[in-house]
Amino acid sequence: MTGTYHGALVVFSVLIAILASYTALALAARVTAAEGRFRLAWLAGGSVALGTGIWSMHFVGMLAFHLPVPISYDVPLWLASMGVAIAASLLALWVASRERVGPGALAAAGVLMGAAIAGMHYVGMAAMRIPGRIGYRPGLVAASVAIAVVASVLALWLAMRWRTDDSAHGRWMKGAAAVVMGFAIAGMHYTAMAAAVFPAGGGPATVPRDHVLRTEGLAAGVIVGTLVLLTLTVAGARVDRRLRARSQETEAVRRSEARFRSLVAASARVVFTTDARGHVVEPQAELSAYSGVPFERYGGRGWLECIHPDDRPGTGQALGEALEASRVVELEYRLCRADGQWRTMAVRAVPVFEPGGGVREWVFAAADVTERRAAERGRELLAEASRLLASSLDYETTLRTVAQLAVPALADWCAVDVLTLDDEVQRIAVEHTDPEKIRLVAQIQERWPARRDAPNGLYHVLRTGETEFVPDIPTELLRAAARDPEHLEAILALGLRSYLCIPLSARGRTLGALTVVYAESGRRYGSTELDVAEELARRAAVAIDNARLFGEMEDARNALEQQTAELEETQAEMEMAHDELQHAYEDLAARTLEAERARAAADEANAAKSSFLATMSHELRTPLNAIAGYAQLMEMGIHGEVTRAQAEALAKIRRNQVHLLGLINDVLNFAKLEAGQVQYQLRELPLDEVLAAVEPLVEPQIRSRGLAYVYRPGDPAVTVCADRERMEQVVLNLLTNAIKFTEPGGRVEMGWEADGGTVRVHVRDTGRGIPADKLDAIFEPFVQVDPALTRIAEGTGLGLAISRDLARAMNGDLRVTSREDEGSVFTLVLPRGSA
Repeated sequence: MTGTYHGALVVFSVLIAILASYTALALAARVTAAEGRFRLAWLAGGSVALGTGIWSMHFVGMLAFHLPVPISYDVPLWLASMGVAIAASLLALWVASRERVGPGALAAAGVLMGAAIAGMHYVGMAAMRIPGRIGYRPGLVAASVAIAVVASVLALWLAMRWRTDDSAHGRWMKGAAAVVMGFAIAGMHYTAMAAAVFPAGGGPATVPRDHVLRTEGLAAGVIVGTLVLLTLTVAGARVDRRLRARSQETEAVRRSEARFRSLVAASARVVFTTDARGHVVEPQAELSAYSGVPFERYGGRGWLECIHPDDRPGTGQALGEALEASRVVELEYRLCRADGQWRTMAVRAVPVFEPGGGVREWVFAAADVTERRAAERGRELLAEASRLLASSLDYETTLRTVAQLAVPALADWCAVDVLTLDDEVQRIAVEHTDPEKIRLVAQIQERWPARRDAPNGLYHVLRTGETEFVPDIPTELLRAAARDPEHLEAILALGLRSYLCIPLSARGRTLGALTVVYAESGRRYGSTELDVAEELARRAAVAIDNARLFGEMEDARNALEQQTAELEETQAEMEMAHDELQHAYEDLAARTLEAERARAAADEANAAKSSFLATMSHELRTPLNAIAGYAQLMEMGIHGEVTRAQAEALAKIRRNQVHLLGLINDVLNFAKLEAGQVQYQLRELPLDEVLAAVEPLVEPQIRSRGLAYVYRPGDPAVTVCADRERMEQVVLNLLTNAIKFTEPGGRVEMGWEADGGTVRVHVRDTGRGIPADKLDAIFEPFVQVDPALTRIAEGTGLGLAISRDLARAMNGDLRVTSREDEGSVFTLVLPRGSA
């Protein structure tokens, strides 16, 4: 069978689709804007209205289709198709109302929604009751489902894109989108209808009669009901949007007022109003709280009386001109705060006009700019102070100028004290606008000078190097500082209220202190003034330090110049001395050359002398030995009997021969020593044994001289490193000399001691002694202390010279101590052996 369409109903179905699409866009905005329970209500009601609209479009489209057989509908399936439409609408509104939906989620939701809409249509088709069974063309069925999915994705995207745009452009775009969506939905419906195949000649429909819905006259009711429902839904959405917009505007105004009040509170502003004449006509809470003045005092024009007397005339004149011209005016004056401090206020007065143009009232907004103005004055002060401090190295004059600059910008009083190089306090400057008060301070300082051990004040800051900050000077502090009632009265007369004392420190040293005080101005020091004062003190300290460093550098430069001049003079003298030394050197070189020649000649002569002495000694010893031999033969009576007189003569010959032989041996030994021909065999010797062996050799001489001899032995184990023969020669020579020069009845002693790595052998006598001026000379060759005495005692003056040379050749020495008429002590020093 072939069906036909009712044109009017087709048009109505398309219009319903467009209206349903616009409803969907409107509902998406409402659901997105709503919160909590309202969101759920809009989501539920909107999905019912939108689902009903979409279902109505499909049902009207089906009612527009006519077949040559009666058509009826199964009510349960008919209602089921409506439920599917409502479920699809619920999904669409939930997705469209989310804050953010990704492309994947959007596509998935579109597929589900399209499948639901297609399912709604085919459930509705299944509810249709006609004779025979309805068939479907698969290609067109797939096309209808695809159109449903594409239409659903497009609907969701458009709903999310334009849901929050309530402008005229946005509304036009929503209308255009609704038209496109409506035609897409209608296209899906009629494509699905084209997919249906109705067989001819089928049997009657088998549906219970109570389940059948007749279609006669049903289209008009569905159309009217759907249009009314969708219209009411759109109208409700628009009303809700306007109510919500108005509520948001009200909330925005409330928040704006709250922000304004918070801003006023946070910016430390005082806001008050006056009438058109500048009179305060009602209590102003902020003005009362800030100034501490009740309404009775600042009402009318009384608020001007709260302004500082010095600022009142200028403020009144500027305000009068602004009131007369009805224009905005900006003022700046000092206002007394509730705590008694004068605060600088920046005020802006704005007129509020009536609709007719007249001024209704004035709004004053006053901001406390005390710290800001203090910071500005501080910057200006520091800039000018830096310029002054850098302009001269005369820091005392500069600091006086800086102190004048600080009053009144930073202080009512300003004093600068510095420590001298002697660590004394020198007051450089005291500044105040009233010269009489400066003299008063000088009198107080002279009569009651500050104590160096005071727990606070100038000397405390100089000791500790730390800032002293007293924002409010209590009377108790002044009482504690006063020496007597008269002193307290003088201090109170200064009117001190706030105080800062900052050390002048540079390179880790305290150079002085800067003192600033607020008094009659009523101001108080705060953190801003503290920062400015400390920076000013730092710059002043650097200037002092630089000036002193420059002075020290100048002194050093002058000293260096003086030293340079002295060095130049010295250099000239040295050059002259150099010339003289050069001449002297040349003369000395010539003399040295002559001396070298003379020494060489002397060495040659000495060698010749030594050779001569050796030869002569050898030649002399031969006849002397012959004399000794013949004298012995005669004593033995070989040539006949010897008489007593002859025997005595022979004995004298023998004694003189021995003496002469000894002299010759001394000369020969000395010659050998000078020529370096003496050989030494150094070995460890038992000291005590060597010394004891010498005693028999001197015993005959001791006996013949009638002397007492004592030897003091020591530890037999001690050894000495020496040549035995040479050591015995030295000791024997020392003992022989002691015997020779000690008068009969005297005493000769010999002893020794070992200490560390040396051995000392002492030979002591009780002779005449040696004069102090001869102690060094006796060791020189041929030197005799007393030639007459030497002639009596016989000798050549070589014994001690030979003995010392022998001692030194054995790595030792020979020393002497002596006192005249008391005797002498000769000490032989030799290295100790290992034992």
